[in-house]
Amino acid sequence: MKSDFLMQPPHPETEWSACTGYSESALTIERILDISLSDASICKGPDHRYYLTGTTDGSNIQVWTSSDLTSWSGPTNIWSLEQDGTWQKASSGSNGICSPEIHYVKGTFWITYGLKEGGTGLLQSLSASVQGPFRDLGKITDDGQDASLFEDDDGAVYWVYGNGNIARMTQDLTGLVELPRMVEVQPWKVAGREDHPSFSQHLQVGSYGAFLYKRDGYYYMFCADALARMGSDAVDTFVAVSESIYGPYSRRYLALPHGGQISLFTDIDNQLYASFSGCGSYSLVEHYPSVVPMSLVCPGFIRPSEDIWLEKGGVGTLKPIADFPIRDPHISTGPDGTYYLTGTSDKPHHNFWDRNNQLHVWSSADLKEWKHVAKVWDLSENGTWENNIYENPCLWAPEMIYLYDTFWITYSLQGGGTGMIKSITGLAEGPYIDMGRMTNTDIDSSLFQDEDGHVYFVWQDGKIARMKSNMTGFAEDPRKLLCSDGQRVGYEGAFIVKYKGKYILGAAEWNGDKRVDGTYDLMYAVADELYGPYTPRRLAVPHGGHGTMFIDHDGRLMSTFFGNDRTAPFRTRPGIVPLIVEDDEEGLCIVPYSE
Repeated sequence: MKSDFLMQPPHPETEWSACTGYSESALTIERILDISLSDASICKGPDHRYYLTGTTDGSNIQVWTSSDLTSWSGPTNIWSLEQDGTWQKASSGSNGICSPEIHYVKGTFWITYGLKEGGTGLLQSLSASVQGPFRDLGKITDDGQDASLFEDDDGAVYWVYGNGNIARMTQDLTGLVELPRMVEVQPWKVAGREDHPSFSQHLQVGSYGAFLYKRDGYYYMFCADALARMGSDAVDTFVAVSESIYGPYSRRYLALPHGGQISLFTDIDNQLYASFSGCGSYSLVEHYPSVVPMSLVCPGFIRPSEDIWLEKGGVGTLKPIADFPIRDPHISTGPDGTYYLTGTSDKPHHNFWDRNNQLHVWSSADLKEWKHVAKVWDLSENGTWENNIYENPCLWAPEMIYLYDTFWITYSLQGGGTGMIKSITGLAEGPYIDMGRMTNTDIDSSLFQDEDGHVYFVWQDGKIARMKSNMTGFAEDPRKLLCSDGQRVGYEGAFIVKYKGKYILGAAEWNGDKRVDGTYDLMYAVADELYGPYTPRRLAVPHGGHGTMFIDHDGRLMSTFFGNDRTAPFRTRPGIVPLIVEDDEEGLCIVPYSE
């Protein structure tokens, strides 16, 4: 593990810190039962068979059995609230059982469970078989709903529940020998960013579904929590890590997207799996049980195997269109219909943040096969004003457009400021001349030509100004485009494209939390007039932040993509997302196309 992984946030585009990996041969996860079931729990028994339970109708606890994690038999009804319940019936307002978990501990099977109105209990198989009969050991805690058992290496057993509560149990597991205590996690600590909410909040692992797992001397405390990544209703699975059962625990990190409440177990080959029921509309198995192979990348860092896809929609299974590294990709067409791609390069030092001062262009006839056109600009060779501002300038987010019989490229500088260059030959490969500085501050500049021929400079979070006809500067004072509710469309990467007679204003925004476990999404708003009013912003492309939209040869609206968050399908590679555009009461509804 990188020494700072647990305590300091890595930048999300670093592959070693990603939650989801990329594999050309990855397969989508599938439900293991065609029965809606939440809070799925699986354990491995002494016979190398697997046992599954979870929340069903709220009055019965059922168990399914499998020898291969694929084919399941059952269910077997092992306990009924109506027939077998005792103290549960007397509990005020009792209206059902929730979150049963199955465990094989100390030579027999145990079922932990909660009551929907609060309180947890435990069942013990008296026959050492999952068939039971099960003995009701009574109430374990007055609070909580989703209890779990954990047996440590020394044989001590712990009751784990809720948002990370833990207490050691008696030897016969009939109660607790200590008051439960809640695991507290470390806040993010990054110098100069203490005001960021991600670093001051999240002092607990999650909201519910605590599950404790131990591997190679590390304790992994898992909990479910809603993050609103992609602005969605997903409930994700978070984890914090410690070398002591009571802590101190690390800062939390997202371990399983859409996982919600999970359990962990190993198969006969010691492959680690998580059982879960898909939580949220982006989950491929929403409301159904599934199993996900998990990978321990290094001690303390766990994530899903890169051989599986977890997210539905046109982005969840997206593949790169090329293998070269890039950020902030932009695609436009030339006069002969050739597509041109540019974006932030990592050249010449293979680093997007250190003296990457080169501007490269690629071309394609079909958006599938790409060839390198040229290095068309290099601040160390061609730069003028840029080198007078920054000692080692970085060139970011170039965008290319064909106007007035030649190619123009806008670009940004790390630290702020935008510029523009012009091809003096009418060819994409140039050579180019420096048109000077466009803005003194801000980044992420773009050019838009309206149907009346006027050209507009668009940048940062929706700032806009009409250009002079000779493209030497602004013909008017800049203004800022806002949505009708007063919000900006996004905080960076603004652009405009016109489609179906509507102006589409797009920009990037972090949803969930910024540069931690959130998603870097492409947002949009729509207007009938260039200067608005624009509709309230909506999500266009999950994980698609600082992509830009363009129209292909067939008149379809598309978006570029590069992947910049921990749960993106891949990172810092060029991608293309076809979009579906439909009229609705808010103007236009734009979503990724999904086969």
